Amino acid sequence: MNKNQKLILAIFVPIIIFFIALIIANSMGYTEITRKVPEGSVFRKYLGETTIYREGNPFDWGRTWCVWLVYSASCCLFEFLLFRDKKER
Repeated sequence: MNKNQKLILAIFVPIIIFFIALIIANSMGYTEITRKVPEGSVFRKYLGETTIYREGNPFDWGRTWCVWLVYSASCCLFEFLLFRDKKER
């Protein structure tokens, strides 16, 4: 592989891995939030007094630190293996 091909791989592969890690971290970072339905709401009889919805946060470090650690380690390993010197002995 020549220098330009290595440079393109060095830029685009970590970006692709980042989006994969972002999807995984978003699924791990869900928080349930409970809200009260207003008294005059038409949907109160269907939803009950409270509703629960989920909010995703891929950068909630307390829950998703392992995903970002694996992402960082995999990018470092990929870059190292891509740019190491292969000297023949």
